[in-house]
Parts: sequence; C-alpha cells; structure tokens
Amino acid sequence: MAQRTVPLSELADIVRSKNAGPFRITLDILFSDPARYRLVRDSGALTRETVANAYGIAPQEITSFFLVDMANAIKITLRRPRTQGAFGESD
Repeated sequence: MAQRTVPLSELADIVRSKNAGPFRITLDILFSDPARYRLVRDSGALTRETVANAYGIAPQEITSFFLVDMANAIKITLRRPRTQGAFGESD
C-alpha cells in the first residue's frame, strides 16, 4: 500500500516560529490530538536532518530537537542566519 504525504499544517494544530534570543529561532509544532502527534513523531518524516534540508542549512545549525510527549509537541531550535539585522530582513 502506497503512503501519501500530508502537509504538516494539516496534522498539527499550531506551527509557529518565535525568537529564542538574538541568535536562535524556535519552531513549535503542537497537536491537540495525541494520535496525530504520535503519527508524525513515529513517521520518521520530521527529523533534525529533514528540517535542516527544508531550511537549506546543515543539521549542526539545529541546536535542539525535542519531542515533548506530555504536551503532544515538537520543539526545534535553530541558529538564526547570519543575515540578522541585514537590510530587508523581516525581523
């Protein structure tokens, strides 16, 4: 049976980014349904390597990758690009 790819935004209730100080960004992925959280957690589709690939960065630029089972959440922190504060940056 072929598996189909589902966008994360269709499975998670909240996908957001926020500043984690001047040099890092944290991504919060939150699920209200524990079954959908476990599906994503166990799928192998969301890893340090796949996130790095999606952002076009080296996996070493991801400083933390936490699965928070009690909260049905995934928290990922990555180093901000060195263009921080550059002309045209949106933050």
